[in-house]
Amino acid sequence: MTKYLLIIILALAAITAPVTLLSQEILKSEVIEKIDGKNYYIHTVEQGQTLYSISKVYGVPVDELRYENPDASQGLAIGQLLRIPVTSREKIITDDLRKGEFRYIFHIVRSGETLYGISRIYDVKLDGLKKANPGWEAGLSPGQYVKIPMKEMVVANPVNKEVTISEVQPQEEKKFYEHVVKEKETLYGIARIYRMSIDSLASFNPGLTDKIFPGEVIRIPLTVNPDNYITHRVREKTKLKKIATKYAVSVTAMKEANPAFRSRVYPGDMLLIPVGPPSATPPGDVQIVVDTPDDTPAGIVKSDSVKCFNRKYPYKKEFKVALMVPLYAEEVRDIEVNSRDGDVDPSKYKSFNFIQFYEGFRMAMEELEQQGLNVRLYVYDVDEKVSKTIQVLQQPELTGMDMIIGPFFSRNFKLVSNFAEMFDIKIVNPLTRRAEVLTHENVYKFKPSREAQLPMLPEFVRQYHRDANIILLRNNKYEYGDEIQEIKQSLEQVAPYGVKLANKDIYKLIREYSEADTNLLPGELYAEINIENRLIQTAQLEAAPDDSTFFSNGIAEVVYAVDSVYGIIRNASAVRRNLVIVLTNHEIHTPEILTRLNDLKDTFDITVVGMPEWTLLDNLETDYLLDLNVHFFTDSYMDEEDPRVHDFIWSYRERFKTHPGNYAFEGYDLATYFLGALMRFGPDCEECLPYYRQHLLQGEIQFMPAYPTGYENRIWNLCRYRNFKIEKINLH
Repeated sequence: MTKYLLIIILALAAITAPVTLLSQEILKSEVIEKIDGKNYYIHTVEQGQTLYSISKVYGVPVDELRYENPDASQGLAIGQLLRIPVTSREKIITDDLRKGEFRYIFHIVRSGETLYGISRIYDVKLDGLKKANPGWEAGLSPGQYVKIPMKEMVVANPVNKEVTISEVQPQEEKKFYEHVVKEKETLYGIARIYRMSIDSLASFNPGLTDKIFPGEVIRIPLTVNPDNYITHRVREKTKLKKIATKYAVSVTAMKEANPAFRSRVYPGDMLLIPVGPPSATPPGDVQIVVDTPDDTPAGIVKSDSVKCFNRKYPYKKEFKVALMVPLYAEEVRDIEVNSRDGDVDPSKYKSFNFIQFYEGFRMAMEELEQQGLNVRLYVYDVDEKVSKTIQVLQQPELTGMDMIIGPFFSRNFKLVSNFAEMFDIKIVNPLTRRAEVLTHENVYKFKPSREAQLPMLPEFVRQYHRDANIILLRNNKYEYGDEIQEIKQSLEQVAPYGVKLANKDIYKLIREYSEADTNLLPGELYAEINIENRLIQTAQLEAAPDDSTFFSNGIAEVVYAVDSVYGIIRNASAVRRNLVIVLTNHEIHTPEILTRLNDLKDTFDITVVGMPEWTLLDNLETDYLLDLNVHFFTDSYMDEEDPRVHDFIWSYRERFKTHPGNYAFEGYDLATYFLGALMRFGPDCEECLPYYRQHLLQGEIQFMPAYPTGYENRIWNLCRYRNFKIEKINLH
């Protein structure tokens, strides 16, 4: 049975009465007095005013008003004088959080508490507590904020993180096999013989693919998998029977090893492949080599199927998960209900902004509960207000959480992340791309950073545009300066030194240009043509029509604000495809650049890649996106033909009587991934996340150790517009 503890309930469904809630206008006091060295507004309470309505006018949280005016907790009286800080502690703490390094959490003093007692609660030294809170000698009062300093953190080198995971292998063990591929041998067969997953084989042999050839040498570590299974990560939609055939195991054995799967499997599914007990002797016809190559990936075998996927059944432990989502429950009172039909326009109220995230999250959690997940979910209303977050962190049950998801706003995430570090709790940031949130090893960043795009771009060029003329285009010289140099260097690794173009194709171009020139006589041709800053003589082409002409391959840089469209024309090629990589997210410059590129499409063959993240596609002309074959990176790609997407949309509509928005899909995917990881691997799931795949609604997820610490998702989807649809580009 589902167990929910909803700490803050957003009772939107209850707002059906045909009334309009009106708030009395409150004027900010002009009276300011200095009390104990601090400036305060002196506000006189009038009829109908509440602490909440007053707090909104002055921008000071209700709990701070109560702290500064203890009598106000019992209610307000007409004519009562309230002192309201000119500079609230909310603003002071917010400013401190923005400055960068912030190594504190806060404790709200209760009646009778002492500094010594607080130090015992958080296991910090009393001297450190005194140093962090000047003025402690005056004593503590209820409602006061006390800074709790964090212990010094030692950041582990991410390069060594995997080594720590797999230290069970003796340091002196440096032997490995060299397997020489035989006729008709497959990678699946080799994986089964040596009891290793294909993912591990590929990691141990950089560049290894499914297509292997007789005589090829594959390195195999001597470590023996003691289990009766290896793992297989599904890469494309297929049948369980086909995978069984590849590994030469029976379909019955496959189904027994994977009872949760039916006849079809999907990308990201992780299957167990039965291989039987290990042999006492190594396979024959292999050579044992003593020296380990330098590029052997540390710990890749020990963290594979042996450690992560040998468990068939979910953990029975009850997991405690906190979801901190901005519900703005206190603003429900401001919702105006139409007096005739009771309708509410959700777009006008922040209370509705993130409710779909919670609904999608809950749907995924309930599906996992049917598969055996045992979870107690605690939901907290945490928005951008620092004081509200500090109040939530006083809840005693929070220290016992297995995982905290949220908050959504960066400054409050820093506070809760410090809390999670202090009490050794995993914490997930659901929205940000900024690496600044990775402050300790328990932080998991769900959104990939832009840096994760860089390895994908050269692979895209290698597979699809190896012979293209590449132009890097940005709006001004200050935009993405560091990134463009890194991109250029990575592309130079895969782009050939030069290309050969057929003379007959160049000659055909001369004829087309000549025929279009009305100044030439019929049949007259240009004597020469400038292609890629090189003069090509027509006579030379006519003398060797079956030959080719060599063009050196450089990667051009164009700064649009300086070079304008002519910079593109000067560097574009008329005889081969031009891959224009546009680095800008500007909402004005991006449409303008696409317009100018579209003007050139009849002269040049142009394909555009938008980086780092084109979130403004709705503002761009669809015809331009199609004509320029625009490619773009996104972390949320949904296959419109995927039956799981259709099922989710239908179920969501049936349940909540509205269409799911982006946050509904985000919440569903995040819960599917992280709650599924807890169910599958237990509370110490981080070691297995690099090998854990889930088929999510918005694409694939892969968490890897991040720099300087923590974990982040490294998967982007490279997509393009085609036939008025968005389709994903497959990169191997």
